[in-house]
Amino acid sequence: MSPRERLKELIEKECVLHGDFVLASGQRSKVYFDCKRATLHPEGVHLIATLVLETLDGMAAKDGREFDAIGGPTIGADPVVGHVAALSFMRATGQLAGAAASHPRPLRAFLVRKESKEHGTRRVIENPPPHGSRVAIFEDVVTTGGSTLEAIRKATETGLEVAAVIAVVDREQGGPEALARYRYHPIFKKSDFGL
Repeated sequence: MSPRERLKELIEKECVLHGDFVLASGQRSKVYFDCKRATLHPEGVHLIATLVLETLDGMAAKDGREFDAIGGPTIGADPVVGHVAALSFMRATGQLAGAAASHPRPLRAFLVRKESKEHGTRRVIENPPPHGSRVAIFEDVVTTGGSTLEAIRKATETGLEVAAVIAVVDREQGGPEALARYRYHPIFKKSDFGL
């Protein structure tokens, strides 16, 4: 079974909830994708990070330009961007089984807060990559793309070049249109689950 097939199976079993839910967009839905059940699952986070890294590799090969970092809105992105960074380090240092002889450099991970914290550095971006870095934004679930666009805005205001957006599930409620200019790539769409 491929990583994508196994992840789909895990999401169907663990993450698809039925009931009456209010989404972050304010819309109501009878179906809720609780993808934190996958991003915080030991196998799930590994499958997601593997697929995200493969996607970024494909984009970089097509563009002839590597990514420098991956980040996203905290809390949904936290486990995945950390695991992607770790996998990229293992690959770059030859510790990842099946890695090619020529390894791209590791990716840095960063997190985008909803608002800057009131103490310490008061940063809105934790572990910010250097100005001009080419980055990808990760999101667990996208509905209209509003929270993702807010993370993108904060990243670009700090001088980062957002070159891709990757999500685990797109609910097909406006996200693809809102995020199209950022090379939006959902691993799954709501319709992939027959919903």
